[in-house]
Amino acid sequence: MKVSQLRCEYLDNPLGIDEREPRLSWIVTSEARGQRQTAYQIRVASDIDKLLSGKADLWDSGKVASDETVNVVYQGKPLVSRQRCFWQVRVWDKNSNVSKWSSSARWSMGLLNKEDWQSE
Repeated sequence: MKVSQLRCEYLDNPLGIDEREPRLSWIVTSEARGQRQTAYQIRVASDIDKLLSGKADLWDSGKVASDETVNVVYQGKPLVSRQRCFWQVRVWDKNSNVSKWSSSARWSMGLLNKEDWQSE
């Protein structure tokens, strides 16, 4: 099975989102007939190097028994204005085989608080 087309709030690598608990989505494909996702794991990090080395400092969902691939709500550490987030997903199939981690994707937070806005 392969995980691809990672989306955050329905967008590809969005910038400046204002949703404090963004919804994450992905597509799973398999060459094996009748395969399906039975579980997933999401990891989110504040830095691409941390993510790629397996250090999910913002959120690691752990293995979640679910076939959901759309609108999975971020449940990690509170996100702040201008926060950059890098993420990946892997899934398990009906035979308990785990996929490779997906390619990384990212999103960044916008200005979330009134005091973050300044004018000159």
